[in-house]
Amino acid sequence: MPSLRQYTATLLLPSAFFGYALYANSALLTNAASPAAQASEARNLSLSYVMDGEATRDLDTLYKNELPHRAASVGLFGNARYALLGAGRKGVVVGDDGWFFTAEEFKTVSPSDIDDAVQRIVEVKRELEARGIQLVLAPLPAKSDLYAEDVPSLVRSAAMADAYRDFSTALQKQGIIVADTRATMLTAKPFGDVFLKSDTHWSPAGANAAAEAVQSSLQLSGIDLAPQDLTAQWQTPVTLWGDLTKFVTSPDYAPTVGLAEESVPIYRTRVSEAASGADIFGDDSSVPVMLVGTSYSANENWSFADFLRQSLQADVANVAKEGLGPGVPMMDLLAGSTLDETAPTVVVWEFPVRYLGTKTLWQRDGETKTEGGNV
Repeated sequence: MPSLRQYTATLLLPSAFFGYALYANSALLTNAASPAAQASEARNLSLSYVMDGEATRDLDTLYKNELPHRAASVGLFGNARYALLGAGRKGVVVGDDGWFFTAEEFKTVSPSDIDDAVQRIVEVKRELEARGIQLVLAPLPAKSDLYAEDVPSLVRSAAMADAYRDFSTALQKQGIIVADTRATMLTAKPFGDVFLKSDTHWSPAGANAAAEAVQSSLQLSGIDLAPQDLTAQWQTPVTLWGDLTKFVTSPDYAPTVGLAEESVPIYRTRVSEAASGADIFGDDSSVPVMLVGTSYSANENWSFADFLRQSLQADVANVAKEGLGPGVPMMDLLAGSTLDETAPTVVVWEFPVRYLGTKTLWQRDGETKTEGGNV
């Protein structure tokens, strides 16, 4: 006959499981039934709401967002997965020595993807030329390309390097000025990381190298910009959690598995007041260079606009946008009045090659979100 101890051992685990499930669902329903929740989540409980799957989706969202202890569960499970399996959740590829890569970089870009993008860029070039503006394209190589040695061997591929080469070659055949950012970033790589280890984006060192590539391309193309006096200074570094760390575990639990925040030095440049006010009859709103692109340019933590200002010895107006890829910000620029108001001589277009062939390259997709990292 089983002893009391055996009964206890047999029933303890399922009792604890069902007890927690009862508590969790009670707490969840209590939160969902609160006046504030009902006010913000008013639903039309029609038959179509159920049949179209909206009810299932909303229930899934409710469980994900409101379940008690969710944050702790995500952090602990993420830690265990990373420590035991060396993996993260969908959207990130965990490499060697603490290098994380967005899953978006592990794909093949087809020739038609490149042809389609180049044709759209040619149209942009023509429109800018009609306004007397030169276009300089700065393709941005993939992190998995420049740090291929840290990519797991099972998924290591030359696809992103091939995409960069084919894209650049196709652009040059169309007479577009191309800054070879890959070459300058590879040259800078031995002297410091050109990408952040736990983030999708480049480091300030990588941004600086890309800015130098833009300057070289302008020089080779014979485009002269009137030099301006600048002031520059390094500022106190900021610390931040890499966007890819959040695909591995939650920041609160990351230190327990050896993950740490990134320390990012900040570089700032600006045209000196004496230089900007030299021509009292000039148009104060004119800026010689305009920067368009993604979060690699828009996020001031990477200091790309500042390095570009320094390399070109000219002021730069930054109209890049986060979360929209490289195409939409350019379409917005062409449709708006900023070009007419600012009258730049050159437009620099920062363009990550991993965006080639994506559905949202030229169109807004509502609240555009990417899997693994941000652009």
